[in-house]
Amino acid sequence: MIQRLRKRIVAINIITASLILFCALIVTFVVGYGRINMERENRLHIALDYDPAVDDVTFDRQKLFEDVALVVYNQRTQQVEAWYFGRNVELTKSYLSRYLQPIVDEEADNGWINLKIRYIKKTDGDIVKIAFNNLGASSNNLTTFVVSTLSALTVGILGYFFVSFMLARIALKPVEESWIKQKQFVADASHELKTPLSVILANTEIIASHQEQTVASQMKWVENTRAEAQRMAGLVADLLFLAKNDDGLKVQMEDVNLSDCVGTIVLGYDAIFYENKKDFAYQVDKDVYIVGNVGQLKQLTTILLDNANKYSKGSGNITLSLTANGKHAHLTVENDSEQLTEEQLKHLFDRFYTVDPSRNKNNGGNGLGLNIAQVICQTHGGSIRVECENGRTRFVATFPVKKPRKEQ
Repeated sequence: MIQRLRKRIVAINIITASLILFCALIVTFVVGYGRINMERENRLHIALDYDPAVDDVTFDRQKLFEDVALVVYNQRTQQVEAWYFGRNVELTKSYLSRYLQPIVDEEADNGWINLKIRYIKKTDGDIVKIAFNNLGASSNNLTTFVVSTLSALTVGILGYFFVSFMLARIALKPVEESWIKQKQFVADASHELKTPLSVILANTEIIASHQEQTVASQMKWVENTRAEAQRMAGLVADLLFLAKNDDGLKVQMEDVNLSDCVGTIVLGYDAIFYENKKDFAYQVDKDVYIVGNVGQLKQLTTILLDNANKYSKGSGNITLSLTANGKHAHLTVENDSEQLTEEQLKHLFDRFYTVDPSRNKNNGGNGLGLNIAQVICQTHGGSIRVECENGRTRFVATFPVKKPRKEQ
């Protein structure tokens, strides 16, 4: 698809450029041809007024007449009284003599000889002056101009083709990357949905094959089915969230007390960490305001604490802090963990990426949580980063601070 799109863009660019250049060539040719004709007509008319008795310079030495021949003909004697040839004229007396009488006899005062020689005549009593101009030189010059221009255009179009091809590759690279990510996203989502669906189908088959048994005796399969359904519901909710974000749907923003949002989630997880025998400490500065969406900010806090709960080592230590420093607020969640490599850290926010797939499955994760956390931070004009040092993993979400309205 991307290759077809790239070829189509290049083809459209080449066709458009070719049409523009071709039209420019036609306009240039028409204008140039018209200018040459006008100059030739002017030279012929001026040549008709040439009088050797008045002009100081001889006809053959005047640059204006270098490609013009002038004949002075006497109708009464039917003889040529004078021949004048420019120094670069390609016409001869013998050649012009064949057409002289017919030109004198015709009523028209201008015309062509074999479509190559232009002439204009002027009659004054018995004297007829005829000025001739051979189009050979002008035509050759115009032909040379057209050929050279076409050659230059051909080379230019070929050069433009390669430039357009390279620019199309550069311009479509983000589209190509997005397309690849989208295909991978669909494939990963299908794979993630396939597992709970397979389990649910298997459980229902088992239950259906033991219809004589009571519901209580089948609760193992029922509970397993419900767990997989809940996992699938969570996955679908995450997929819908990311799909809405990819579509660019606007999120309703307002002045939010981030301290209250984080504090609400922390109170709930305090009990969870206690049950899981994990040390948990937190520090939340009061009245840290930002412009944001309450639901998404609570979801962000939940994702970070849930991630710390799932991947902290044993009865590890987990800390959370919310601080405001100048123009920014920093939400930091840190926990004991296995040491992560730079390559793992680089992909940690990718969709469906998991450091340990088997452990992720046991924890009920789907590899979308941290990507959603990153999306939420970006939606709020902030950022999120991860660090891992000395067996401690630290997530830091940063947001621009907004003073409460009552203080503005």
